Amino acid sequence: MSRFTFPNASPKLFEAMVSLATVLGDNAHTAPVLRDLIECRVSQINHCAYCLRMHSQSFADHGGDPVKLTMLPLWRSAEGFSEAERAALDWAECLTKVESQARLSQSHRQLREHFQEAEISELSCIISTMNAWNRLGIAQHEFA
Repeated sequence: MSRFTFPNASPKLFEAMVSLATVLGDNAHTAPVLRDLIECRVSQINHCAYCLRMHSQSFADHGGDPVKLTMLPLWRSAEGFSEAERAALDWAECLTKVESQARLSQSHRQLREHFQEAEISELSCIISTMNAWNRLGIAQHEFA
């Protein structure tokens, strides 16, 4: 059940959000499977069932390992995640929860071991955009 329909209620804002998502997909530095993994983790943290369902399907469509998706809530203690994925997931959690500047700095140092500045910038935008979509999804949908 929908509370309101964002694309109908605010078509120009919706178009801008879709445009940003499209640009993130064009000439991306981030592999689609990693992007999906990050979007799923951010959606889990934000309790956005609608976005989690959508990005879980995208992860599968891009050939993502279903076991990895199952273990995503426990990625810190689970096998099967690369060091780069761990750094990106930690960054996603830090930017989503924003606990402290010291924690953000620590996460960023780990991220720099695996990603270049343009990749970090893109990852940050993916995370920020997913947080925005989550909040819009939560505002619109009572159930996913």
